[in-house]
Amino acid sequence: MTKRRLRLSTSLVLVAWLLLSSPDPSWYGFSQTVVADGITVLNTGAEHRFAQDLTFTLQATSEAEITKVYLFFQVEGGDQTESQVITFDPATEIDISYAHDLRRSPLPPFALVTYWWQIEDAAGGSLNTASKPSNHEYEDNRFEWENLSADGITTVHWIVGNGDPVFGQAALDIALASLEEINAELNAPVPESMDIYIYNTQPNLDAAMALTGRLWVVGQAHPELGVIIVAIPFDSEGGYKWRMRRYIPHEITHLLVYEAVTAPKYRYVPEWLDEGLATANEQLPTPEHALILEEARAQGQLIPLEDLCNPFSPNPQKAFLAYAQNGSLVSFIREQYGAGGIRGLLNAYANGASCSSGVQEALDTSLADLEAAWRSSLEGNQPVDPTTRIEQMGRIKEAGLWLGLWLLGVLVAVPMIGGLRRKE
Repeated sequence: MTKRRLRLSTSLVLVAWLLLSSPDPSWYGFSQTVVADGITVLNTGAEHRFAQDLTFTLQATSEAEITKVYLFFQVEGGDQTESQVITFDPATEIDISYAHDLRRSPLPPFALVTYWWQIEDAAGGSLNTASKPSNHEYEDNRFEWENLSADGITTVHWIVGNGDPVFGQAALDIALASLEEINAELNAPVPESMDIYIYNTQPNLDAAMALTGRLWVVGQAHPELGVIIVAIPFDSEGGYKWRMRRYIPHEITHLLVYEAVTAPKYRYVPEWLDEGLATANEQLPTPEHALILEEARAQGQLIPLEDLCNPFSPNPQKAFLAYAQNGSLVSFIREQYGAGGIRGLLNAYANGASCSSGVQEALDTSLADLEAAWRSSLEGNQPVDPTTRIEQMGRIKEAGLWLGLWLLGVLVAVPMIGGLRRKE
């Protein structure tokens, strides 16, 4: 059981404790007895087939015929409640189920689903279980998962067979160190929980995302759920560690930025800052970033900073260059303004500032002047002779397939609830 499953209010935690201390605990919908107005809920439950269906079940009795049943459920981090009127034959004892079609209406992978029922009978009795809701974790149950936890916050999940406990411990160690190091600068509230799911192959991750209506690859963060999803295959030579050192700190940064500005204001954080911080925090930098950044500078093809306030271009080369520029820009801001400058930017955007006004407020300079100063700093790099530049571009082209996948959406924050990211 992960900590994310226990994100409940203080009152609900007390109810859970009482239920768990009884002979028949059922916080997750097993034999949960609730009585009101002559109606008794004997059992509620939920089970799913990943990306196919989520089936809710209810057993209840009443002194009078039960005539109406309503199902309500909500995804953690969401602001909308789904509802369903259940069709059945009135009776004093009912055993009913409802299957939510995940192919037509997919749910975010690894989301926590909270559900409750309202039951009415012919005598006017009514019972609503909202005060004692049930919870179901929508995990990718096509696979069996290993789990390793620490600090009461962080849990690493990896597919059985994709590595051993050493693999899981390496991921957990990197996550814990990254959380501490990154937050030394951001000073954000620590997430209530952080679950890192590691797929064993890229195709398995791609399939999971496609089945749930999401097409991003390699890695993504879902800040409102405290969930990170990455693809890191195990290898006996230990090469998986470099992927962990790159992907995990990147995604943790997104979660901490989200916590720093709070959920309602996350959409105000410009793309260049959110992705720039994540890229700059990778423990193992991407060497191709420096190459493509220098090439773009030499050819006058750097992307205007104003354009980077918004989500990246779907063009792979421009997206890759955007990552390189954003990481470089954030590193420049750190050098010039320190951690206070970074925190000042986040505070400004947490207060609803626009991309340009946030820079003016936090750094006392305009967006254009910041860009000019950063570009000027790039001019101070050692010039690259034509032969070396040709060799560098050759290295980028040789990595074509890997970059093609990486560029299409690697390591991005992908809010599961639409509208979190503002577009200017």
